[in-house]
Amino acid sequence: MIIPKKALLATIATAGISFVSAECPNACSGHGECSSHDMCSCDRNWQGADCSQRTCPFGRAHVDLPKGDLNFDQQIGDFDEEVLEYSTTYPYGTTEGFPHMVDTDGVVIDDTAHDYAECSNKGVCDRAIGMCDCLPGYDGAACQRASCPNDIISSKDRTVVQVTSDGKAASRSTTYGARNHANVQTGQCSGHGTCESIAQLAHLNNENIYTLWDKDTTMGCSCDAGWDAPDCSERMCKYGIDPLYTDDTTARVTQTAVRIESSDASALGGQYALVFYDVFGEDYVTKPLDIDGTGVVNGVNVCDAATAALIELPNGVVPSVECSYQVLNTNKGFEYTLTFIGNPGELKELEINQHLDGSRSTITVSSGTYSADVYTKVIGEFTDHFSERCEGIEVQILADSLNSDNSWSSHVRPGSLGYLAHPSGAFTPAQKKKLKACLGDADYDTENNVDVSNWDRGYVKEANDDGSYHMIGAFPHAIKVVPVELTANYDKYMNGHYHLVWYDENAESDNKEFRVANLNDNSNVIGEGQTYYVYTTKGTVQQMGYGNESPLEIEDNDVAGTTTSSTRITGYFDKYSNKIYTNYDTSCKNNPESPNNRNHVCVEKGDKLFVIDSCWGVGDLDSSGDPIGNPIFGGSLISGCPTSQDVNYNTGNIYTVTKVYTVPVGANTTVASDTVDISADTTLKRSVDTNVIEVNANFGWRGWQGDPENSNTALSGARDTSWSDNTGIVFLFHFNPVEEGSYSYTSMCSNRGACNKGTGICECFKGYTKDDCSLQSSLAM
Repeated sequence: MIIPKKALLATIATAGISFVSAECPNACSGHGECSSHDMCSCDRNWQGADCSQRTCPFGRAHVDLPKGDLNFDQQIGDFDEEVLEYSTTYPYGTTEGFPHMVDTDGVVIDDTAHDYAECSNKGVCDRAIGMCDCLPGYDGAACQRASCPNDIISSKDRTVVQVTSDGKAASRSTTYGARNHANVQTGQCSGHGTCESIAQLAHLNNENIYTLWDKDTTMGCSCDAGWDAPDCSERMCKYGIDPLYTDDTTARVTQTAVRIESSDASALGGQYALVFYDVFGEDYVTKPLDIDGTGVVNGVNVCDAATAALIELPNGVVPSVECSYQVLNTNKGFEYTLTFIGNPGELKELEINQHLDGSRSTITVSSGTYSADVYTKVIGEFTDHFSERCEGIEVQILADSLNSDNSWSSHVRPGSLGYLAHPSGAFTPAQKKKLKACLGDADYDTENNVDVSNWDRGYVKEANDDGSYHMIGAFPHAIKVVPVELTANYDKYMNGHYHLVWYDENAESDNKEFRVANLNDNSNVIGEGQTYYVYTTKGTVQQMGYGNESPLEIEDNDVAGTTTSSTRITGYFDKYSNKIYTNYDTSCKNNPESPNNRNHVCVEKGDKLFVIDSCWGVGDLDSSGDPIGNPIFGGSLISGCPTSQDVNYNTGNIYTVTKVYTVPVGANTTVASDTVDISADTTLKRSVDTNVIEVNANFGWRGWQGDPENSNTALSGARDTSWSDNTGIVFLFHFNPVEEGSYSYTSMCSNRGACNKGTGICECFKGYTKDDCSLQSSLAM
């Protein structure tokens, strides 16, 4: 057979081309192109000499691992020396040294971590299918998440079909050792919770914000109500009050006030519902409740209606509740107080649902406007940090005012509204000594204690042109007072009151030296008020301030005309709100090194605060610009306390911080706590509202702020220039409880039984019975 020359050349050429293509391994497996030097140029996310291996997903590394000497030059390059450019795994190169981040100015930040890594350095890449085989405890396409605990894993091999170079199908299992790619989570959090990221968990907890690198990587269980443990596998038991605790004192249970008010009389109508949260955090919504400005609808008053609706909630979640109410003005609404005696412990604050039909309010008024608010009078508690009674001492809390017209005495100033009095008159020297010894140390430092009683007086000195005064100090004492038993049927839910106390030796001649910062009522004559036992704490109360003092605490300023006094941290807040706006960023994040100003004591989520009404403020001024009467006290313009009748009583709660943050500057905001120039700005009020502390309950009173536009300028242009008119005037006190002297009296099974975490049922000790083991019984043996 004779083949034409042209056809032969074409055949040879064709064969030559085929021969060249065949030089690349496995024809690049169909996932790349054969390039020069018989090397495969692989498609995206394929690698290997023949492009048969897949690249797995990258994620932020849980732990950075060194890559080693990738280019085999026998040395490890630095963070900015890129190697392996155009490689299949790192087509744009990588570094052998740990990478460093830079700030917006291009400055290298040394302390950096969590670079991108294949399978996030917590898995092995199965290059046959391009899927990460995650190590136990990690999941996600790139092993980028830490698994929630108690995941039930199904382990089924996945069969992968591959096409070989000869066009035939081949299959193989993907199992690596004891692990495989068919891991399917079927029982996260034991089936009694949801698996959430740490950012989601922070949001669920009072809408806190978590923004660190692992915000979407670290996972945890958000357990259903009544379930506990990291994997939500344990049931919780009913909470109760230790019956042996109430042998010696009273329990603080939640007492919440609901107030619905209209601007016009006889105008209220419509419906609302209450949202109740139990001790486990589960919410329950009552049936709709009718409203009338008289507080009575169809012969049923608001208390009876509310208590019936709460008790009717499912599962007997509210077994018993007490209620009292009052009608406001002339048929303008009502306020009722609920005491949850059947729900011990700290409860999330009750809420009003006034939108039963969606976005439209179902509370109506025929004319004018209305408000619907909730505030907490008594915060329930799990732990008593004031469990030590001062034996042999009984006191009355008296306002230091005249009985005839309730006007203040000369000893009164902010932080000094009343005093501890003995029920039968003056304290004897022995009783004074005993009370001082019970109060004891107040400032972490026993070396500076005084007297044979070995105690701290708790005051600082302040001065103006009239002289030097004692004021509530950097470390006042805190006490709890509990009513003395006067009847056989003693009410164990008759809550005690917290007070801040300090010593003013200038009032000794009047037997009023044990000064009290906050009041319970307007009793100002011995025998008129309630008689109390006194309980003290090993914890420490510190008045909040900022500066560069050493030590970091409020200092004396006992020289008139000087400006060496420490700067207090003050705040203001709206009535029925839980947000405190402070004049300084109190967060522990804002804590620069000395000699810069910084918090004397910073505030974090979970910290405790005393926020009391003690008639804080400057008040009226004389012609010289000095406060009238005592220093930084009183007057109707700011403090709102012209007499002892005008004080907000029962403000001695211990609040828990739920959130600390800053917000951007707004239109009516100033970031500086300097005095507003009312000559240049006579109408607009700007306040420092960028620093916020949120607490666990609404205040039932308003924490005032300065009011420069209404300051007294008639007296020769005099006005207060010694303090910040555009910040709050309420002093804040940080409470640091300690384990010594504390007792957790509200607990599962009331401390008198063991909780069976499998059944959620209390197994009571001998001599105790009831579903929460809170009842002593000689028959329970």
